[in-house]
Amino acid sequence: MKAFKVKRGGDTYYRVELPQRLCYDGKRHSVMGKSRSEAVAKAEEEFRRWERGLDRNAGEKTLAEFLGEFLAYYKQDGGIAPSTYQDYRYHIESHIVPLLGKVTLKDLDPRRVDEFTRALTAKGLAPRSSQYTYSVLRRALQFAVDWKYIPANPASSRMRAAKRRPVRELSKIRFLSADEARAFLRAVRGNRYEALYVLAITTGMRQGELLGLQWPDVDFDAAKLTIFRSLHRTKRRRDPEDQAPWFELRQPKTAGSRRTLEIPPVTVEALREHQVRQRQQRLLADSSWQEQKLIFTTRVGTPVDTTNVLHQFQEILKRAGIAKMRFYDLRHTHASLLIAEGVHPKKIAERLGHASIKLTMDLYGHLFEGCDKESAERMQRIFGERADASPVSTENVVDFPSPRKRA
Repeated sequence: MKAFKVKRGGDTYYRVELPQRLCYDGKRHSVMGKSRSEAVAKAEEEFRRWERGLDRNAGEKTLAEFLGEFLAYYKQDGGIAPSTYQDYRYHIESHIVPLLGKVTLKDLDPRRVDEFTRALTAKGLAPRSSQYTYSVLRRALQFAVDWKYIPANPASSRMRAAKRRPVRELSKIRFLSADEARAFLRAVRGNRYEALYVLAITTGMRQGELLGLQWPDVDFDAAKLTIFRSLHRTKRRRDPEDQAPWFELRQPKTAGSRRTLEIPPVTVEALREHQVRQRQQRLLADSSWQEQKLIFTTRVGTPVDTTNVLHQFQEILKRAGIAKMRFYDLRHTHASLLIAEGVHPKKIAERLGHASIKLTMDLYGHLFEGCDKESAERMQRIFGERADASPVSTENVVDFPSPRKRA
């Protein structure tokens, strides 16, 4: 390729004319550099982009412009839940665009991505939120690769580095003891959502499964309930132009999550009392009631806001003199109580809807410490007579000669 010397404003540049086939708009284009080799290198890069089928003009898009395209596509054809889309949009608008929005795609490289991740930490973002924000950026840029906007994903190398880091230690699981659980249920006696808390402790259901439960899912005579769906909502601020509801009822995430659970009489009684209270509430609400067959609703029949449930739950804990915990810890409480009662881990995994018993053991294996002591005691019962047995005869014992020493 030939580079022609050009003078502009007293400065000297070198220009390389690009072949007509590289110019998508039918016009002649060129690249320039401060040296002959720089101009030729830029022209060769343009030629390589053309060979790969990359859009030459797309590299000039700013990251903010591209992410707008990405979100528009993801919302319509991404095959994701509305809550996931809202989370992506939140992290893009709150963290990615303010820091990288003005950078063009062709100028975005791993060094800038590294600076971006450091900036997230510097602004005080929690490690988990920083990792999620980075994951959103990496996934969006993979779309840019697929759409032939850029030749490679500048964020992918950081993911490979992250996999080499040691896995952080899991936080300690918090759960109620049997006495605390009984005290908690006494504290919620008569509460509007008493049945919700009773159901959470006695079944170990996830919060979304509890709030998505409908009356036809419960068989009072057989003392069973079946989990068909889960209530999902976004925790992020909504798009003002988005008219979609803030919640949706979805199928369980895995096949194991769709399950039938037997419930104890105390839970059946709590559900029956709750059903009576809900019928009274429906009469009070009159025409404002929005029937959705949900067991746990607001005073007008709409799904319950998880934030309100959490705040009320922690107020009850405070009044009962129990340390602050998450609503999800009621699920851990259910599992720990079953372990203390000697229920087999496989049964616990099935009741919790875990994909495998491995997940159950990874989470609660440390609670099975008594089982190891029992194993040792059983070995002692089998072989404990050894100390009382007669000493072994040495008549047939052969002494092996010591190895010869080297000269």
